[in-house]
Parts: sequence; C-alpha cells; structure tokens
Amino acid sequence: MASVWKRSNSQYFTVCFRDQTERQRRITTKETDRKKAQRLADEYEKPSRIKRSLRQAQAVLDRLHEELSGERVVRTSLREFLDDWFDGKKAETAPSTMTFYRSSLAKSLQFLGQRSDNAMTEVTKQDVVAFRNSLITQVSAKTANHDLKALKMLFKSARRDGVVTEDPTEFVETVWRERRPKIKRPFTLPEPLRVLDLAADEWRSMIFLDCILASNLEIQPLRWKV
Repeated sequence: MASVWKRSNSQYFTVCFRDQTERQRRITTKETDRKKAQRLADEYEKPSRIKRSLRQAQAVLDRLHEELSGERVVRTSLREFLDDWFDGKKAETAPSTMTFYRSSLAKSLQFLGQRSDNAMTEVTKQDVVAFRNSLITQVSAKTANHDLKALKMLFKSARRDGVVTEDPTEFVETVWRERRPKIKRPFTLPEPLRVLDLAADEWRSMIFLDCILASNLEIQPLRWKV
C-alpha cells in the first residue's frame, strides 16, 4: 500500500509506492498536509493496483478453465514468442532480413524491460504507442515506421497462432514523415552538346531548340555543323 513520510530536514511529505513494474518509487509531493499527500500517493499507485487486480482475476479464470476442461492455460511471454518466431522465420527469410528483424524487435524488448517476460496479452495499445513515440526521439521517422511494422508483423503472427486474442498494434498508425519534392535542375551547356554530338542530322535542330526551352540557357553559337 502506498504510504507517506517526511524527512527530518524537510517540511514536505514524500510518497512511497510501487509502480506498474513493481519497483518501489519515492517522490516528493511538495505538500505539507498529510491527507493531501496520501491522496497523491494513492493516485500514483492506482495503475499498479488495477494491474495486480487484473492479474488476480486472470489467475482465477485460468484455474476455472483448468478445472472445467482439464487443460492447463499457457501464458506465453513476448520474449518467449519472439524466440519461437525467430526459429520459424529462419527457413523462409533471407539472412539480411533476419538481421533487420532481430535488431528492430530487440528495441521493443528493451523498451518494455522486465515486462517482456510477462504474458504477451498484457501488452496494450498504449504500450505500443509509447514505444512508437520513444522511437521518434532516437531514430528517423523512416526507421521508426520500419520498427513499428516489424512489431505489427509479430503480433499478427501471435494472433494467428492463438497466443493473443486482440492485437494491440492493429490500430497504431505509423508516424508522419515529410517527403521532400524532387527539384528539377536545368541542363548544363556540356550536356546538350554531348547529346548533339551523338544525334543524327535531322534530330539536331529539334534537340537544340528543346534544350534551350527546357533549360532557359543563353547559349552562345555552338561549335558544330547543322
């Protein structure tokens, strides 16, 4: 349970709680009122309490399923499924592509940290959005989109295999990236000259006029015969 305490040399209360990864946190509240500080502590710990309650409910449902069907419910973690997915991809994917998959999907494991060892069903859309947003602070938009697409591919496979019933990546959009328009440059003088040297006599006048109109160059009298 979240608690509050005060350092001997401070007038403010500090809250102590466990976050969603079960790590103990301490944060100063800048509050001198114990009741207000306690309310803040409870709010900080609320997401963790909700998650623990969901896990407890899931455990009850799993036990009920085992009692009724006689089959044990297996919860596959993201890390476990990823290892199996890599093994299955080896025979059908080029080595260079496998290298990309490993590098790209390792980022999601690093982002989730210890939660990568929890059931894959615990990964939410909010987690995927947070992962995507963290990428764009570290890599280009193009790379971030590639990493997101790799994660989408992984969860699509997990859903197909029945490991998850809902795909948290399904409705997460790629990030916008600006596309620079291609700038057309005019011909330089040597370029049409090289074309004219190779052209037949009947094409030279036409090419010459087209080059002048396209490049808008002020060409001095050329050193070739019409």
